[in-house]
Amino acid sequence: MEGLLAKSTLKMRGEVIAEVRDKHGNLKQRSVTRNIVTSQGDKFAAAAMYTAAYSGWGMKLGTATTAAAKSGAGSYIATGDYVSGSAKALDDSTPKAGASNDIVQFRRLWAAGEGTSSNINRVAIVDNTTNAGEADATHTFAISVFSGAINKGADDTLTVTWNVTFLGA
Repeated sequence: MEGLLAKSTLKMRGEVIAEVRDKHGNLKQRSVTRNIVTSQGDKFAAAAMYTAAYSGWGMKLGTATTAAAKSGAGSYIATGDYVSGSAKALDDSTPKAGASNDIVQFRRLWAAGEGTSSNINRVAIVDNTTNAGEADATHTFAISVFSGAINKGADDTLTVTWNVTFLGA
């Protein structure tokens, strides 16, 4: 019987969209990039299949340009590059189904005065909303590095929409 079972592989691919808007709602900057689901993120995803795993999750912003990585230095936002005040819970409506049933969408809007920096280079989905001390690899689900620095002024808003697609094989 064991020889008759098909082996299945589940993979995840993410697209991260960041948009900065001025106080009048005009689009100032847009960045679209891919992410890496970290080794810890694989464990989080497995747990999420059967629990309310996303309760208390959020996003954090960072300034480092280190390449995103599955593990090691590129797999989290280090204390030294954490953007002050950027640890925020996911928006109330997320995670939710994306454009199709195989997409999970995470979203966070940083309002005027939140997460302000002229040098935002990375974003992470994390399992907490405490400040920088908890932004390490053991708390990071996924991370993405923008193609260029995002400049969020004090009067600007920043919305990050993160679409994670589950790919079966």
